[in-house]
Amino acid sequence: MTTFQQALHIFRKDVRHLRFEIAGILLLLIVLVLTGVQTWEGLQARGGPESSDGPLDVLLPVAWSLLIARAIQTEALPGDRHFWLTRPYSRTGLLLSKALLIVAFINLPLLAAQAAIVSLDGLPLLSNFGGLLWNQVLISVLLLLPVAAMAALTRNLAQFLPLVVLTAALLAGPVAGHRSMGDLEWIRSSLGLFIAAAIGLLVLRRQYALRRSVNTAFLALGSTVAGMILYLAFPQSLAFAIQSRVMGSPDGQFALRLDQTELRTKDLKDANRYRQMVALPIAVTGADPRDLRVDSSEITFKTLSGITRHSRARVNLVEQKLVHTMSLDRTFFDAAKDSPVTVRAELYLTQFGNARSINVPLDGTPVYLSGPGQCGVVAGYDRRTFVCRSAFEAPRPFLSDRVTREHRYSRWADSYAPFPSLPRLNPVISETYELVGQASDELAPAVPERPATLVVRDPVAYFRYTMEAPNVRLGDFAIIDPKEDREQ
Repeated sequence: MTTFQQALHIFRKDVRHLRFEIAGILLLLIVLVLTGVQTWEGLQARGGPESSDGPLDVLLPVAWSLLIARAIQTEALPGDRHFWLTRPYSRTGLLLSKALLIVAFINLPLLAAQAAIVSLDGLPLLSNFGGLLWNQVLISVLLLLPVAAMAALTRNLAQFLPLVVLTAALLAGPVAGHRSMGDLEWIRSSLGLFIAAAIGLLVLRRQYALRRSVNTAFLALGSTVAGMILYLAFPQSLAFAIQSRVMGSPDGQFALRLDQTELRTKDLKDANRYRQMVALPIAVTGADPRDLRVDSSEITFKTLSGITRHSRARVNLVEQKLVHTMSLDRTFFDAAKDSPVTVRAELYLTQFGNARSINVPLDGTPVYLSGPGQCGVVAGYDRRTFVCRSAFEAPRPFLSDRVTREHRYSRWADSYAPFPSLPRLNPVISETYELVGQASDELAPAVPERPATLVVRDPVAYFRYTMEAPNVRLGDFAIIDPKEDREQ
């Protein structure tokens, strides 16, 4: 009997032995499809999308974990008193049979269920096929492979369950509490994905080849600790270099300069006694300011005597200029406002391009555009909202004079990542936006409304830019805090 024939023989035996567990998983996936499908007509009837979170987000991973543990522990690896050791089993064939079981009754059914949800929701399956496959990779590496590795290190569920809970508790704290890198977070996440895959494969390979559970457990523990240190301490400078290499740099015509034209400042006699707001308009050359997103901006002010102040700025687009607004302490500002100051700005920017647009009618007819996904207007009982739905990743941000994101809208709020999927069970993600403009709140407009134009752009460059401006008079750029202005 060849290794593959032996693997098929063990696979058929496991299917018969675990038929009830397998049936339970398939039933849960049917429920996932029935509860996960939200057609556009259903959205119109309900007045908006329903939350995709539910008990299946917990039940399915638990059911998968129990099936994997039961399948692997049918021929438990720790110990030397198991009946299967007397059989002429090939270790490679045994490992292959367990992998076949996981693929046949976890990966493939989930793939079919998610494909059904995407299709029934009205989203194109072919253009989302990459996300469908990458989601399988994420779930396999982040859940199925670690569970299989822990099952291979234990004899039964009484040992397996405490190990799973302990491992999840130990990893949850550092991972959840780490400081995010923002747009660079996908690089550290990719590193974590590689580390998880390497440790899981190492444990399975060692256990099925040597069956030295204690040594393998210590090796896995040490590798996990080292991997967590590398994951949490991954330098941002290296992540920036990788991001810049992946996305590219701006052309040689790009430049930023401080616009020192005379500004009309407000009367500051009643200004805040502790802090002073300063707004620095920065003119852009070689790019459209609307295509720029400032991911991080740190401004340094240095007087002739060498006194410096550092401040982080918030950035707004005003009259084709990037206006950096920051707060300085009153003592420094009063001392330096009429003296020449050198301003040095360190900016991390993302440039967007490859613009494409589409008109979306406001009568409820959905339109699909790669990026935001399926977009259209949904009428509720008292108002209308704009909804976009995308598969496996959040709808990409867009620009529109008729639509703004509710609650947390910003021009380019979403982080960049080159991968087509997040780890998800229900593949469709919905975002709700606010309609603005004439008659946007009317449930029954009297005349046909002009459509909303959505403009979508792709990130084409990620880079750092240093701008320095000497002999700046801070008093020319002082403004009153908008909060104080409203109070006056």
